[in-house]
This record gives sequence, structure tokens and C-alpha cells, in this order.
Amino acid sequence: MIAKTELDMTSGSIPKKMLRFAIPLILSSWLQLSFNLADYIVCNYYVNELAVGAIGATGSLSSLIVDLFIGFAVGVNVVMGKAYGAKNKSQGEKTIGSSTLLAIVSGIFLAIIGCSMAKIFLGWMQTPSTMIDMSTTYMIIYFAGVPFLLLYNFGAACMRGMGDTIKPFIFLTIGGVINVCLNLLFVVPFQMGVAGLALATIISEFISALLVYISLFRNKGFARFSFKTCRFHKEETIEILRIGIPAGIQNAMFDIANVIIQSNINSFGEEVIAGDSAASRVNGYAYNGMDAFAQAGVAFIAANYGNKNKDYIKKSFKWAVIFSLIADVVLVGFEMIFRRQLLGLMVQNEEAIQTGELNIYITMGTHTLMALVDVLAACERGLGESFLPALVSFIGICVVRLVYIYTFFKLPEFHTMAYLYATYPISWLITAIAHAICCSFVFKKKFMELDIEAAKKNQTAIINPDKH
Repeated sequence: MIAKTELDMTSGSIPKKMLRFAIPLILSSWLQLSFNLADYIVCNYYVNELAVGAIGATGSLSSLIVDLFIGFAVGVNVVMGKAYGAKNKSQGEKTIGSSTLLAIVSGIFLAIIGCSMAKIFLGWMQTPSTMIDMSTTYMIIYFAGVPFLLLYNFGAACMRGMGDTIKPFIFLTIGGVINVCLNLLFVVPFQMGVAGLALATIISEFISALLVYISLFRNKGFARFSFKTCRFHKEETIEILRIGIPAGIQNAMFDIANVIIQSNINSFGEEVIAGDSAASRVNGYAYNGMDAFAQAGVAFIAANYGNKNKDYIKKSFKWAVIFSLIADVVLVGFEMIFRRQLLGLMVQNEEAIQTGELNIYITMGTHTLMALVDVLAACERGLGESFLPALVSFIGICVVRLVYIYTFFKLPEFHTMAYLYATYPISWLITAIAHAICCSFVFKKKFMELDIEAAKKNQTAIINPDKH
């Protein structure tokens, strides 16, 4: 049985269904960014610009610690997608149970690490002394709510694996509206500063996670959550980790390099940090608009791989690439045109605005390269191949950026923000070429496996005509 919000990804028009799948994802990510952006706007108008930088200084570090485990959600999406494509309800429910317990255990572990080590980590990143206390406060409260963040992401991944992106969008919207209201309440009348912003964030994450699991518990479609299945099922857990760990490592590769880049940005002073933080928030809209189609590629390819439909796998890949590039070009163009107005929502200092513009010119002007990196790696994971894209990203993103920063960028004549930002397109270009080669190899390998499996079934049917 398919619920009204679940999408059959194994039949019908792929481009139409991919748009239907991706649009709620885009709206969800934009809403989430807008709610995060609200933190910066509230800081700018009701606290001070220093608070904007203080929150921004925690971004790459928080992502590094959390994204390794968020990568497990990719494994959840793929395993659920394969179960959905094969119409294996039992496997689907075991996937929900295993992923739920994995989210709880991982979330508690991250909360302990993040809360206890926040100030030490921020010190390692050369966070300015004027910001470090506010950054530490924000980070400690934020990490206390990480279990809710993981529960939402893993639960939403289960829903996306079943073709449902509408409910996660609705639940995120509800949580986000509450977040904005609490932001204003905690910061303006209660005057809690960055602590109030962080507290509002974890309350909204709790509400979104709760709504996801109520929906999974009551789901009348393909699979539902049950306390009886909330344990580590061996086969499903191993498969989630087999795909999710390399995906998480791939996320971490980006984040490790970005933490080092952020450390170098921090050395340029408060206004540069604030401008870079503002640009990063604006850039997120283009990235997430593009990334929604990469996520669609994972879900559609996984479902059709489970259904053993090579034609639909090819169509899913083609349209994921096409839609990702179109979305990226359109959104980057909009951002380029309105860059000063968008940056001005968060910062007013001219040096900060100029830093944000420089970031947008260099990173967004070449962002189609990042789109290719994202969607090609996603499509490889949809076919169950997760180690290879992680290895490629480790070399192309992490190693290349580290080599660049510790050699070329250290030369006095090249020690500027422009040359620091140049590390992004350089690493994207190298990694995109490598992923294109690997993607071709993975598709040939997986299609050969499907052909061999089909041939064996045909041979069995001929030998035993009454057993099919």
C-alpha cells in the first residue's frame, strides 16, 4: 500500500516525479536556512554584529562533528529506497527501527563530545578572544540538542526512501516557525543573546523530530515505526553503516578542510569573519537548491536499483544531473544580482560586505563544479557504492585544499582572502573530473551485476518452468 504522500519512483515519468520529489526538499532546506538566517538577523538588530561572527565561527566546527553521523542518513535513505523498490515491507520497518536507535546512540555520543570540548575546539580554530565566550555558549547549547537533530534527519531519510518529501517539509516548517518566534522571545524581551538563539534552535528540532516519529508511527503506507522493531537489526544496520560511514567520511572531508579554511579566515579579524559568515548563509540557498536534486538522484536510483530497472536508473541519473545544473545556474544568478541586499540583512560594515561579495564572486561564480561533485557522488551512492566517492572526495577536497593552504597560500604575496577562496573552485574541478570517471566505472559494474543476475533467473526459469 502507498500512502498519499508517498511517491512510486519505479514507474511513470521520471522528470515529473523527480520535480515533485525535489521541490518539497528545496522548500524544506530553504526554510531551514531562512530560520538560521533569522538567527543572524536577530543578532544583527537586537544583539550586535560581534554575535553574528560568534555564531558563524561555530559553523564549520559544528558541521565537522555532526556531519560524519549525518552521513548515516544517506545509508538510511539508500537502504529504505532499495526495500521500497523491492516492495519488502519487513526490511523497510527494520530499517526504521535500526536507524532510530542509531540516531539516539550517535546523538548522545555527539552531545557529550560537543558540550565538553566546545571551548577547546574553538581555541584551536583561533577564534578571536572577543567572540570565544559567546561562541562557546552557543555551541554547548546547540550540541545538547543534537540527538533531536539526528532523529529528525534519520526519520526524514526513511520517509524520503519511501518517496515522501512532503511530510518532512511540513514538520520542518512547523518547527521553523516556532524557532523564529522563540528567537524573538528569548532575545528581545528576555535578552538571552546567543544562548536564546541556540535554545530556540534545539526546541524547534525537538518538535520537528517528534512530528516525524508520530507520522512514522501512524503511517498507513509502505512501512511504519514500531517500538518492537526499535533495535539493531543485523542486516539493515550493517548495510546502513556500509553506505553511511563512507558518506559521513565524505562529509567530514569537506568539513575538515573547511575548519582549516575557517581558522585562516578567523586570523583576518572580526569584520572578515562576519562578512564570510553572512555570505555562507546566502550561498546555502543555491547549494541546497542544487543538492535537492542530488538527494532525488540517490532516492530514485536506489529504488530502481532495488527494482532492477536499468532504463529507469539511467533516466534518474540523467535528470538528476540536468536539474541540479539548471537549479544551480538560476539560483547563483539571482544571488549575484542581489548580493549586497542579501548581505545587508546580516551585516552593515563595509569591510564585512566586501568580504561577503568576494566570497560570492569566487565560490558562486564557479559553483556548477560543486554541483557536479555533489550529484555524481550522490548517484554512485544510490547504486550502493559509497567507499569510492568518499575516497575521491578525501583526495580531491581534503588533500588538495590542505596542500594548497599550507604551500601556495602561505606565501606572503598570496596570503589574501581572494586566494584563500580560490581553494574552493580548484578542489571542485579536480574532484568533479575524478567523480565523472568513477561514476562511469560504477554504472558499468552495477549494470553488469544486474545482467548476470537476470541471466541466472532466466536460466532457472527455463530449467524449472513451474517454479516462477
